[in-house]
Amino acid sequence: MGKLLEEIKQTPIRTGKPPRKIDLVLEKLNKQDRADLLEAINDHSISPSVISRVLCNKGFQITRGAVQRYRGLYES
Repeated sequence: MGKLLEEIKQTPIRTGKPPRKIDLVLEKLNKQDRADLLEAINDHSISPSVISRVLCNKGFQITRGAVQRYRGLYES
């Protein structure tokens, strides 16, 4: 696959809405950290405040509310 095609396939569609902050964080993490963050988000025994605090300590500006909203997207 050429570089242009790869870039086209990896470019998200613009929906008119800004991307979710968690999605922006996930894009910047390595594979293991991304898996760890998703596991933490899906583990409701881990408070959104703790997730937010750890991510802030790593340089990401994210609130507990952003974590809660992301969790709410995938709850049944």
